[in-house]
Amino acid sequence: MRLLRTILVALMLAVTTVAMGFEPSSEIVVVNGKRYYVHTIEQGHTLYSLARAYGVSEQQIIDCNENLVPESLSLGEKIYIPVVEPSKRDAKRSRKTQTAEVIDKDFRIHIVEKGQTLYSIAKSYKISPAIIEADNEGVDAQNLSIGEQLRIRRSEMGFTSARQIERERAARDGERSDSVGVGQHLVQPGETIYSLSRRYSISEGELLMWNDLNDASELRAGMLIRISADSAEINSDDNIDISTLPHIIDSLMRRDEAYAYLYGDGGIADSLATEPVDVEFVRLGANNTLKAVVMLPFHMRQKVNPNYVDFYRGVLLAMEDLKADGYSVDLTVFDTENSAARIKDIVAYEEAMLDAQLIIGPVYEEELRHVLGHAEDNNIPVVSPLADIESLSSPVLFQMQSENDFEFTKFEPFLDSSREIITIYAATNDMAYVEEIKALLGERESRDLIFAFNREPYFYQRGANGERGALVDIKALLRSSTPKTFFVVADKDTDIDRILTTLASTKSSIVDRGAIIGDYMVIGNRKWARLDNIERQSFFRNNTAFLVPYHAKRSESIIRSFDARYIKAYKTLPTMFSYRGYDAAIIFCRRMFTGLDDITTQLIKPLATTYRFEFRDGMYVNTEWSLEMYRPSFIIDVN
Repeated sequence: MRLLRTILVALMLAVTTVAMGFEPSSEIVVVNGKRYYVHTIEQGHTLYSLARAYGVSEQQIIDCNENLVPESLSLGEKIYIPVVEPSKRDAKRSRKTQTAEVIDKDFRIHIVEKGQTLYSIAKSYKISPAIIEADNEGVDAQNLSIGEQLRIRRSEMGFTSARQIERERAARDGERSDSVGVGQHLVQPGETIYSLSRRYSISEGELLMWNDLNDASELRAGMLIRISADSAEINSDDNIDISTLPHIIDSLMRRDEAYAYLYGDGGIADSLATEPVDVEFVRLGANNTLKAVVMLPFHMRQKVNPNYVDFYRGVLLAMEDLKADGYSVDLTVFDTENSAARIKDIVAYEEAMLDAQLIIGPVYEEELRHVLGHAEDNNIPVVSPLADIESLSSPVLFQMQSENDFEFTKFEPFLDSSREIITIYAATNDMAYVEEIKALLGERESRDLIFAFNREPYFYQRGANGERGALVDIKALLRSSTPKTFFVVADKDTDIDRILTTLASTKSSIVDRGAIIGDYMVIGNRKWARLDNIERQSFFRNNTAFLVPYHAKRSESIIRSFDARYIKAYKTLPTMFSYRGYDAAIIFCRRMFTGLDDITTQLIKPLATTYRFEFRDGMYVNTEWSLEMYRPSFIIDVN
């Protein structure tokens, strides 16, 4: 295959010495979630000796290196060798068996461990037990032997929920007489929509419609399906414990519809408890290794997205600090390519995802849907580092982005009854911001003005219907001794700049004449930071306050130190994505060793931004915003 261009050199990991006359390389690169050793050819190295030393086949090495000439390796030549890292359950497997599994594209080999049953193994791979039996002739489902090898069909992994497997077990073992009711059928391996329609004398279309299947390919062995129009609705048990619903989404219902059913407006989740249920996150302890996965859309529309490269660079600096603190992290990075299909494949087939204990990403809300089911089944915390999540909810989900519902909490001291509240409109306005302010003020009395510019700035009273009223003397307004809080809701940067400049210049002219001016401040819209034509000095001159989800000023010592490390490593300045990547990795990787159970009791400040996680509406959200105050002394205060 053509080896894709390396995104970033990932981690320097220790590897086991192999008695072949030389040690394998310790340099590893990550390419699209797959890891490769970078090996430098030295005297006496051959393709055969490399394959033996790294525990792979010669063909695997050839496949990873375009234009490699096996008979003539050049001294100093750098080649890529795939990393083969057996998990704990594969530790007793021979090297021959490991290599056979790597090159088998259709099946994964599972070694039965003490206490495992066919059904527990099926749950771990999310595959129907019937399929495992069909692929392993002669297997005794009731009496598996320790060390026995089972073939697990890769194409079926990830499609069968734990609830489906329990339903199949109950139906097959006869534990419940109503496991398969009248008008229902338990799908067996090899059965198709066509064969079932012929068997029960119904049309394929009816079978698809009754079972909410888009097409025949969605039928899976182990499904309990309806075979008549008047059969009982599946999952209609009136006595079901609703607290378990977030954990039993199965393939009888399409994933998107299941989440809408649970978490949409008026959904079942509205009645869930306000505390997390049925989730117990692992606490590793200092001497264990954390298996972490990061999922980022490095490539979008076949172009590299620099924001997520920056995020990953921040993660790597966090890995350095964790290592320095004595923590061991096995990190795997996947390029999601902003593709739902790619994410589904990662969740279903990638061993690193199946073994993961912590997942950071994906970064978009719609992509998270395809990860949460797997995470809930396995009690894996999922960190959403950037999205403000609106429609999803899960007791394993952590939102790092500041929750919008708490955005204005820190403004409340500036809205007390002692202050006059004034909202300044222009010809066109940010109506979303207007609605936020109205919700914030509630029944609080306020005054509305309209700004207009015709060679000179003018302010007018604004009527209830938005009409322009009497002219307002802005000097008299500022001379008033009543403290004031201004909201500026104009959406054009030229209007915003003129309003702020007019307020500041009017204030200066009053003070220059020795007159007294009343205390006032401007509450700024954080969107102003993205506008080009606003004079930033006017923020200081008007005592402007902003609420921001992330604060990182390069004048702060901790940020200067981070920036210096970042520049040394990557020859460029970090961005906000870099800081958030560091925060995500350092907070949650460290917590996996010490425990997540008390995360809601503490303020967490890894760099300059503070996080406060609370469990609300069925998930963990960051409720902390940073308040930036631009003082007339040209100092920015943050709290």
